[in-house]
Amino acid sequence: MKIKLFKGLIITLLLFSCNTKQEKSAFNNFKEYIPQVFNGDEIIESPKMLTPTHQKNIINVLDYYNEDWKIDNNKLLVNKNISNEILWNYTTKANDSIWIQEHIDK
Repeated sequence: MKIKLFKGLIITLLLFSCNTKQEKSAFNNFKEYIPQVFNGDEIIESPKMLTPTHQKNIINVLDYYNEDWKIDNNKLLVNKNISNEILWNYTTKANDSIWIQEHIDK
């Protein structure tokens, strides 16, 4: 009886630790979204652009392009493999009311 209980405990601990590693690994696939803009000939971050309206719009853009995102501690996280150039493109679309109207607000 004690051996079965011990085996059950060991299996439970192993499964829990594997699940925790997967969750940590999944979390590591994300980075905080910060709007990107052009400054001269370079793309720079513009955190002041992240208003509630922009966040709503950028989430719609991310959904439109089937990008992974999540909210964690009130921060929008996006796939860390999205390049700054693509983020700039998404930022631009999130700020373009005509694009939003034509692609999201149907």
